[in-house]
Amino acid sequence: MSNIYYRYLNLPFSFIDEEKITKDYSNMANFDPNKNGQWRIDGINPNIFNKKAYKWLTAFNCHAGVAEIFYTAPHSKIMYHIDYSGFYPVFDYVKFNFVWGPKENHYMKWGEPKYGVSNEVGYNSCGSPHILYKMDEIDEKESVCITQPILVNVGRPHRAINDSDVGRWCLCLIPKTNIDGCRIEFNQAIELFKYYIT
Repeated sequence: MSNIYYRYLNLPFSFIDEEKITKDYSNMANFDPNKNGQWRIDGINPNIFNKKAYKWLTAFNCHAGVAEIFYTAPHSKIMYHIDYSGFYPVFDYVKFNFVWGPKENHYMKWGEPKYGVSNEVGYNSCGSPHILYKMDEIDEKESVCITQPILVNVGRPHRAINDSDVGRWCLCLIPKTNIDGCRIEFNQAIELFKYYIT
């Protein structure tokens, strides 16, 4: 069975300006290179996103929803969590992830909750709802060192680990359908973007 957690993408152009994001956010007053950081931004943000990206999404009858920027400090991690969509039950919806900084020794991992664990909804530091898990509540299933744009399933427990000496940056974008404004389920996304999946 093929993995249910991610697919690498071969996009026709660069979606984001990594240098601008790194410069702008690392120069913010509250930025500490030794601490993790997280910022919620509007997906319609031409100062960060290539304007071609919006046209590309339109060809799939989609648009850019909210986006988030994560900074994972060297030798640091983000705990296992599910990005809660606001719908019940939780479903396997996707994000586009763009990761840069270290060339190796950084990972995105997925797992499955053990039987009987709590699925209580909380909020992360920038106000996004999520379900947070302790390490002993998860059976780890998949791990990948992200080296190119990637379609990720955030409806399953996932985390980021940076074992490198360099700060790890990740921009996540939620694609939504134009038909009903809903987030896109993982298998639906694989079919929708199949010609760009490697």
